[in-house]
Amino acid sequence: MDRAMLFRRCLHCLMALAPAYYLLPTELPVLGLDRWVLLIGFILAVSLVESIRLLKGWTFFGLRPHERNQIASFVWAAAGVTAALWLFREDVATVAIIGWAIVDPLAGELRRARPRSAVTMIVPVMVYVAVAVPVLYQWGMMSVLPVALVSVIGATTAVLAEREKIRYIDDDFLMIVLPCLMMEIFSF
Repeated sequence: MDRAMLFRRCLHCLMALAPAYYLLPTELPVLGLDRWVLLIGFILAVSLVESIRLLKGWTFFGLRPHERNQIASFVWAAAGVTAALWLFREDVATVAIIGWAIVDPLAGELRRARPRSAVTMIVPVMVYVAVAVPVLYQWGMMSVLPVALVSVIGATTAVLAEREKIRYIDDDFLMIVLPCLMMEIFSF
């Protein structure tokens, strides 16, 4: 694995910390702002940096060659994380973000090592479920069977979103938002 790919993989895994946002008070007394303002500031800052990068034609360490003239995956990831934290229940958003942060790099590495193996689907789904079940159950909003079902739905949705390549929408966005939608729909 080259250094740029390792760097991207590490940043991916660090994004699993994004749900720490929920530990902030809803009203930030020092700043006098609601915490959601931080989310808007975050996505605006990322979008501004990306706009400047695209206008100037800049590249930087970790950027993949095909992203040179298009919206980079880190922007899609930031948009997905922002949408999840702002629009979905805490349990669902936490599962989707942590699941994506771990499973996306894992799936990429498995596919690189064993391109045509069923392992590239089965292992990521199992890992996502292993993340989802304790998080959803900890929130206590569902009993064991619905937690397991919603976890499998979220995991399957995320892994399918990772595998399908859509030209204009990066899987970093889809792997967060689509599982959130599916887990919300099927939570009972």
